[in-house]
Amino acid sequence: MLFRRFYQCISALVALAIACVIGVGFYAANVSKLDALSGERVFYLDNASSQGLRKEELSILDIFRIEGESVRFARTEETEEGLVQRIRDTYGAKILFSERVDGVTSYYCHTDAWQNGIDINGVTVNLHIAVSKDVCAVGTPIIFDGF
Repeated sequence: MLFRRFYQCISALVALAIACVIGVGFYAANVSKLDALSGERVFYLDNASSQGLRKEELSILDIFRIEGESVRFARTEETEEGLVQRIRDTYGAKILFSERVDGVTSYYCHTDAWQNGIDINGVTVNLHIAVSKDVCAVGTPIIFDGF
Protein backbone atom coordinates (compact mmCIF):
# COMPACT_ATOMS: atom_id res chain seq x y z
CA MET A 1 0.00 0.00 0.00
CA LEU A 2 2.78 2.44 0.93
CA PHE A 3 4.71 1.51 -2.20
CA ARG A 4 1.62 2.11 -4.34
CA ARG A 5 1.13 5.61 -2.86
CA PHE A 6 4.84 6.41 -3.37
CA TYR A 7 4.62 5.22 -6.98
CA GLN A 8 1.54 7.42 -7.59
CA CYS A 9 3.34 10.49 -6.20
CA ILE A 10 6.43 9.85 -8.31
CA SER A 11 4.24 9.31 -11.40
CA ALA A 12 2.42 12.59 -10.77
CA LEU A 13 5.73 14.48 -10.35
CA VAL A 14 7.11 12.98 -13.56
CA ALA A 15 3.93 13.94 -15.45
CA LEU A 16 4.17 17.48 -14.06
CA ALA A 17 7.83 17.74 -15.06
CA ILE A 18 7.04 16.54 -18.58
CA ALA A 19 4.20 19.07 -18.87
CA CYS A 20 6.56 21.86 -17.75
CA VAL A 21 9.20 20.87 -20.29
CA ILE A 22 6.61 20.75 -23.07
CA GLY A 23 5.22 24.13 -21.99
CA VAL A 24 8.64 25.77 -21.91
CA GLY A 25 9.47 24.21 -25.28
CA PHE A 26 6.25 25.55 -26.80
CA TYR A 27 6.90 29.00 -25.34
CA ALA A 28 10.50 28.97 -26.59
CA ALA A 29 9.40 28.00 -30.09
CA ASN A 30 7.08 31.01 -30.17
CA VAL A 31 9.29 33.51 -28.37
CA SER A 32 10.21 35.65 -31.38
CA LYS A 33 7.76 38.41 -32.16
CA LEU A 34 9.59 39.02 -35.44
CA ASP A 35 9.59 35.38 -36.55
CA ALA A 36 8.20 36.27 -40.00
CA LEU A 37 11.51 37.99 -40.81
CA SER A 38 14.79 36.28 -41.65
CA GLY A 39 18.15 37.81 -40.92
CA GLU A 40 20.60 38.57 -38.14
CA ARG A 41 18.45 38.30 -35.00
CA VAL A 42 19.35 39.90 -31.67
CA PHE A 43 17.43 39.65 -28.40
CA TYR A 44 17.68 42.15 -25.53
CA LEU A 45 17.34 40.64 -22.08
CA ASP A 46 16.28 42.25 -18.80
CA ASN A 47 15.75 45.75 -20.21
CA ALA A 48 14.01 47.08 -23.33
CA SER A 49 16.74 49.62 -23.99
CA SER A 50 20.35 49.81 -25.02
CA GLN A 51 21.13 48.78 -21.42
CA GLY A 52 19.69 45.31 -22.02
CA LEU A 53 21.97 42.31 -22.34
CA ARG A 54 22.42 41.66 -26.07
CA LYS A 55 22.25 37.96 -27.13
CA GLU A 56 22.05 36.24 -30.47
CA GLU A 57 21.68 32.73 -29.04
CA LEU A 58 19.21 32.09 -26.23
CA SER A 59 19.33 29.51 -23.48
CA ILE A 60 16.07 28.02 -22.24
CA LEU A 61 16.07 30.34 -19.20
CA ASP A 62 16.73 33.42 -21.35
CA ILE A 63 13.29 33.22 -22.91
CA PHE A 64 11.74 34.55 -19.71
CA ARG A 65 14.06 37.58 -19.74
CA ILE A 66 13.41 38.88 -23.29
CA GLU A 67 12.41 42.54 -23.36
CA GLY A 68 13.20 43.38 -26.99
CA GLU A 69 14.31 41.98 -30.32
CA SER A 70 15.63 43.14 -33.67
CA VAL A 71 16.28 41.59 -37.06
CA ARG A 72 18.61 43.02 -39.69
CA PHE A 73 18.66 41.88 -43.33
CA ALA A 74 19.88 42.94 -46.76
CA ARG A 75 17.35 44.72 -48.92
CA THR A 76 16.20 43.16 -52.12
CA GLU A 77 15.02 45.09 -55.12
CA GLU A 78 11.70 45.73 -53.40
CA THR A 79 10.91 49.45 -53.10
CA GLU A 80 11.18 51.06 -49.70
CA GLU A 81 7.45 51.78 -49.69
CA GLY A 82 6.64 48.18 -50.63
CA LEU A 83 8.99 46.77 -47.98
CA VAL A 84 7.60 48.98 -45.22
CA GLN A 85 4.02 48.21 -46.28
CA ARG A 86 4.72 44.45 -46.26
CA ILE A 87 6.20 44.61 -42.74
CA ARG A 88 3.32 46.79 -41.51
CA ASP A 89 0.77 44.38 -42.98
CA THR A 90 2.55 41.38 -41.43
CA TYR A 91 2.25 42.85 -37.93
CA GLY A 92 -0.95 44.89 -38.33
CA ALA A 93 0.94 48.09 -37.53
CA LYS A 94 0.31 51.72 -38.28
CA ILE A 95 3.02 54.33 -38.74
CA LEU A 96 2.94 56.94 -35.99
CA PHE A 97 5.75 59.12 -37.36
CA SER A 98 8.95 58.83 -39.36
CA GLU A 99 12.30 60.59 -39.68
CA ARG A 100 15.20 60.55 -42.09
CA VAL A 101 18.77 60.88 -40.81
CA ASP A 102 21.99 60.19 -42.75
CA GLY A 103 20.31 58.14 -45.48
CA VAL A 104 18.25 56.02 -43.08
CA THR A 105 14.48 56.41 -42.82
CA SER A 106 13.01 55.26 -39.50
CA TYR A 107 9.32 54.43 -39.22
CA TYR A 108 8.01 54.37 -35.66
CA CYS A 109 4.91 52.20 -35.51
CA HIS A 110 2.37 50.68 -33.17
CA THR A 111 0.62 47.32 -33.36
CA ASP A 112 -2.19 46.26 -31.05
CA ALA A 113 -0.88 42.68 -31.30
CA TRP A 114 1.80 43.44 -28.68
CA GLN A 115 1.33 44.84 -25.20
CA ASN A 116 4.78 46.31 -24.65
CA GLY A 117 6.10 49.58 -25.99
CA ILE A 118 7.97 52.73 -25.14
CA ASP A 119 6.73 56.29 -25.05
CA ILE A 120 8.21 58.58 -27.71
CA ASN A 121 6.77 62.05 -28.17
CA GLY A 122 3.63 61.08 -26.26
CA VAL A 123 2.79 57.96 -28.29
CA THR A 124 3.48 54.27 -27.61
CA VAL A 125 5.91 52.79 -30.12
CA ASN A 126 6.34 49.01 -30.25
CA LEU A 127 7.60 48.40 -33.79
CA HIS A 128 10.49 50.25 -35.42
CA ILE A 129 11.45 49.85 -39.07
CA ALA A 130 14.70 51.40 -40.33
CA VAL A 131 15.52 51.34 -44.03
CA SER A 132 18.64 52.40 -45.89
CA LYS A 133 19.70 51.86 -49.47
CA ASP A 134 21.10 48.37 -48.76
CA VAL A 135 19.80 47.24 -45.36
CA CYS A 136 16.57 47.02 -43.36
CA ALA A 137 16.30 46.53 -39.62
CA VAL A 138 13.12 45.87 -37.67
CA GLY A 139 12.90 46.00 -33.89
CA THR A 140 10.49 45.78 -31.03
CA PRO A 141 9.88 47.93 -29.16
CA ILE A 142 12.59 49.81 -31.11
CA ILE A 143 16.00 49.04 -32.62
CA PHE A 144 18.71 49.42 -29.99
CA ASP A 145 21.66 48.05 -31.92
CA GLY A 146 22.18 51.08 -34.07
CA PHE A 147 21.97 50.94 -37.80
